[in-house]
Amino acid sequence: MNIEALQSDWAVWLALASLIIAIVLIIPILLKRTSRSKLNKVLADMNETRKELRKTARVSDKAEKKLQKMLGNIERVKPRDLQEAKDAVDDGKALTKILSDKMMVAQNHVRRVIHDEFPPAKHDRMRAKYLPQDVKENRPFQF
Repeated sequence: MNIEALQSDWAVWLALASLIIAIVLIIPILLKRTSRSKLNKVLADMNETRKELRKTARVSDKAEKKLQKMLGNIERVKPRDLQEAKDAVDDGKALTKILSDKMMVAQNHVRRVIHDEFPPAKHDRMRAKYLPQDVKENRPFQF
């Protein structure tokens, strides 16, 4: 490749550069419209909501245990501290309720994407894979 070839074919090189730029800009947009990418997005949202719910449930359980401990020693606990503990438990329960509703909405989004974007033959398998029934287990594992 020399200067003469570039001077004579400058329009071809300019068109090629423009085409490459257009492809680089259009491919990510097209990839975001695929059914798998939509599913991955709603799954990520659902998993984030699940993490928030678990964290809030742990904090709420901790506040409830603290309140029970205070109620056990009620004659030595300040009424202000007892009231703060009760308020913390109430706040934890309310926040857990809000996040459980948010989790239900996220699960419905996953169901909707599965229903709208994938063939009916895959629906049951995908629901079983991505929407497992949550079993509340406080223990880390079972033998």
